[in-house]
Amino acid sequence: MQNYIVFYPKRFGSALALIGVLFLTPDTLIMRLSTLDRWPLMGWRGILMGATLLLLWRYLLTNNVNKEWKSLGSIPGLIVIFSFGINSITFTLGIQETSVMIVLTALATMPIFAAILSSLFMGESQGVLGWVTIFFTMIGVSIVVADGSNSIGQPNGSTILGALYGAITAFGLALTFTLARKYKELGIVPAAALGSLMSGIVGFYFSSLENIFIAPIWTLLLMGVIILPVSFACLSLAPRYTSAAVVSLVMLLEMVIGPFWVWLGIGERPTKLMILGAFLVLIILIFHIVRTQFNSD
Repeated sequence: MQNYIVFYPKRFGSALALIGVLFLTPDTLIMRLSTLDRWPLMGWRGILMGATLLLLWRYLLTNNVNKEWKSLGSIPGLIVIFSFGINSITFTLGIQETSVMIVLTALATMPIFAAILSSLFMGESQGVLGWVTIFFTMIGVSIVVADGSNSIGQPNGSTILGALYGAITAFGLALTFTLARKYKELGIVPAAALGSLMSGIVGFYFSSLENIFIAPIWTLLLMGVIILPVSFACLSLAPRYTSAAVVSLVMLLEMVIGPFWVWLGIGERPTKLMILGAFLVLIILIFHIVRTQFNSD
C-alpha cells in the first residue's frame, strides 16, 4: 500500500475522495430513518462524530499531535471550529426543514463560495466568467427552491429557509477549506471534531429528554461513528494526494446520489423542475471547477 501511494499519489487521492463521498451519500436517508426531531438528531450526530474524529485523528491521521492541537488556539483555528459547528447545526436544520434535494443543491454551491472567499483571503481573481458562473448557479438553485413545495414526501417546512440553511452550510465549508489552504499548519480534523462536539452540545441543550433516546440505535451509530467521521477524514486527506479539482468534482456526487437514496428509501421524490434546476447547477459547477482548477493544479 505504501509503495502504491508513493508511485500513484493522484490515484490514491482520487480513491480517497470517492470513498469519502460514497460513504456520505446515504447520510440524509439515515437522518430520515432515525425519526428524530432536529435537536436530538443534531446532538447525537455532533457528539458521536466529534468523539470519533478525535480518536481517528489522534491515533491514525497525525504525526504531530501537539503542533496541530496548538494551532486550534489561533484566530484561523477558532474560526474553523466555530464555522464547522455552525455547518453541523444548519445542515441538520435544513434537512429537517425541507426536501433533501433543495438542501443538497444549495450545499453544492460550496465551490462558488470558495471562489469568492479565495478572492478575499488569497487574492485570486475570478474574472467576468467567474461572476457569470455565480449568477447562473443562483438561478439554478432558485429553480429548485421555487418548485420545492411540490416535492412528494418532504417535511412540511419552508423551502426558502431550507435552502438558506444549505447555503450557510456551503459558505461555512468553503470558509473552512479556504482557511485550510491558506494556513497549511492548521489542524483541520481536530478543528472539525471540536466544531462537531459544539453542535452536539447545542442540539442536546434544546432537546427534551424523552425525545433523545427514541431513535433506532443503528441509525445513530451508522451516522455518527461510521458515515460522518470516515467521509470527512477521507475528504480532508484526499487533497494531499490529488488536485482540489478532482476532489471538488467527486464531491458533486453527493448532490446526485443523496436525493436518489432518499427517494428509493422513503419515497421523498423531487419534481421534474427541481431535477432540471439541480442538473443546471451540476453542469455549471462542473464547468467552473474544470475552468478554474484543472488549469492551475
